[in-house]
Amino acid sequence: MRLFDPPPRDWLQLADWLARRYPDVPAVSADALHAWMNDPTREPPLLLDIRSAGEQEVSTLPGAHCVRSAADARRAIRASLPRTIVAYCAVGVRSARLVRTLRREGHAAFNLAESIFGWANRGYPLAARGAPATRVHPFDAKWAALLAAERRETLID
Repeated sequence: MRLFDPPPRDWLQLADWLARRYPDVPAVSADALHAWMNDPTREPPLLLDIRSAGEQEVSTLPGAHCVRSAADARRAIRASLPRTIVAYCAVGVRSARLVRTLRREGHAAFNLAESIFGWANRGYPLAARGAPATRVHPFDAKWAALLAAERRETLID
């Protein structure tokens, strides 16, 4: 069974669905995360990108750890200083599942509201292989509608 068929028409519909499906998963906005990451007085969060390898190849948030599962996330957490975790995916569904698991294990974890699509739509920095990037993997044609056209990577199947 698919989560959405068709996908949500807009961010408000998706946010409402996420809030009902994951009421125990707190979110941090892209604006708040951007400010946090640029505040020299605050410890930066541990960023966990839960997307597929193909999605991560196109771009990530700068400094993000690429993980595929909760087990990968636990390894990244053990390898870093204890700090707050912010997880993201394309739009927030996969990362909400991860954040729920991590919070149940006692971690201070948050879901990035609107995830990498929302981050990119605001023009915030992206990286690919250590260099600046400007585009994001659109996940698929249906979900790509939530990503600004100028931020969508063109994929060849």
